[in-house]
Amino acid sequence: MRILPAFAFVAVLGAASFSAQAGFGQGTYVPKAQLCANGTQTLCSTIPAYIGPDPELSPGLGYNGIFGQITSAANDSQTPFDNMSWQSFIGLNWVEGAESAPAARGLAASGARVWQSWVKPDFLFGSGPVKASCGATSLPVITIASDGKGAPSVKNDEYYQASTNLPLIDIYGNWTLYERRLNTTEMLYLVAPNGQLLDNLVTIAGQTKFVSDKKQVAFPTSAIDPLGSRGAMELKIAWRILGPNDNKSRYFTIDAQLAVAGDLVSGGQQICETVTLGMVGMHIIQRNPYYDGNKVLLAQWIWSTFEHVDNAPVATAACNPATPGPCPTINQPSCGAAPASSGNYSYFVGGSTAPTNNPPSAGAQKNFAWNAKPPYASAYAQPVTSGGQTLYVAPQVVRCWSIYGLTASLNTQWQGALAQAGSVFANYALVGTQWGTSGLEVRLPNYPIDAVPGLLSNLTLETYIQNNAVATTSGGVGSCVGCHGQATLAVGNAPSDFSFLPSLAAPLPARPVFSLK
Repeated sequence: MRILPAFAFVAVLGAASFSAQAGFGQGTYVPKAQLCANGTQTLCSTIPAYIGPDPELSPGLGYNGIFGQITSAANDSQTPFDNMSWQSFIGLNWVEGAESAPAARGLAASGARVWQSWVKPDFLFGSGPVKASCGATSLPVITIASDGKGAPSVKNDEYYQASTNLPLIDIYGNWTLYERRLNTTEMLYLVAPNGQLLDNLVTIAGQTKFVSDKKQVAFPTSAIDPLGSRGAMELKIAWRILGPNDNKSRYFTIDAQLAVAGDLVSGGQQICETVTLGMVGMHIIQRNPYYDGNKVLLAQWIWSTFEHVDNAPVATAACNPATPGPCPTINQPSCGAAPASSGNYSYFVGGSTAPTNNPPSAGAQKNFAWNAKPPYASAYAQPVTSGGQTLYVAPQVVRCWSIYGLTASLNTQWQGALAQAGSVFANYALVGTQWGTSGLEVRLPNYPIDAVPGLLSNLTLETYIQNNAVATTSGGVGSCVGCHGQATLAVGNAPSDFSFLPSLAAPLPARPVFSLK
């Protein structure tokens, strides 16, 4: 991993893609970063179990959504959730084995991170039928396996987005790659819910018995105490393949073996290459407790999503989460143009007039095939010349929603602390935190009513559904809770407590490829 100089934080503060949008009702109130769940103002490796005190969550009051006048911490319900998100992101990205070390080592030194010791889904559910045989390696492996029918397996690492089964291509003509991880708490529950191996959730036989016994999936919850036991956790990480023209010092990077099944590659030859990957996105979800006394926070997990600040610019007419009612692009595939003075981004080429958030097309092919050599996705992108180099447009990505003003203010504080520690994670920002709600909240028409904020998406993971307030045939809703609320077991269509992982127990049919045009 390359270390970010502290002075580089100046560039972070000026990142146009993560600027706050004015008029969010903040007034003179400024939220306060809580750098460690133990209450201290020192970056630490503690992954919190819960949000801690939140005066806004109380009986009869509910929560008025991410809009309205916020005057103090007493009516700021969002910041405790956002601080928990940042604390989790930092704890997960601490160097494993150095949890007691100060941030200058735990966050700025090289080494495997805490989350990298967590298992991937294929450890529990098995691999897709066709894998590349690349031989032994000491490097992390990104395994793009096949279902045996020319489509990528959903049991392994992916290059299709789960929300639409469509890929995302960066400006250098390579696919964005996705891996999933789950913590030990969740793994043990899947293997033996309620302590019973026979009704496990990782096989068809186990799920059949589980359903026949009339049991319901309920992943272990966290403690209400932030320093207590953590509940089930799942992660999804988005990676870019970095090339010679990328500034690698701005990314958390890993060297990895890329293993792609031959039947996904043009020409049929499997890919076994060592690549440098830069992290561009991370989802963190954690099963929260049911706040039994207040009954205003549903046990529908807490959802946190982070991005690299260089991913893409904000659309000129981006929606403001603090005043979402008038937003004209709800349920539209595009959210308009990017600013004319856009800078250097991973998914946006300045000067191009191509439509924004318009996904690539597989054409007459059923699925998106890899080139045998990099750039691996150039067959589905439009080459353009910019600054003397060849870049690729497919798509031109812009952010449809500005980041909530209080969250953006908190980001600045966290990024400053990380920059002082010499950590590359100063180049990442919290897009938002979402949680299930009680239904007491004030709502506006055309928005999901089961979560706060109503819509939340990550450019690298849900590129094409940022504005989806309702699910369509071309993709899910742009809401973590709304999307995962549809998750079921592989048996009996039984709800699976907001996790799609149990559905991997079944041999799955070929993945559909959607078009949003």
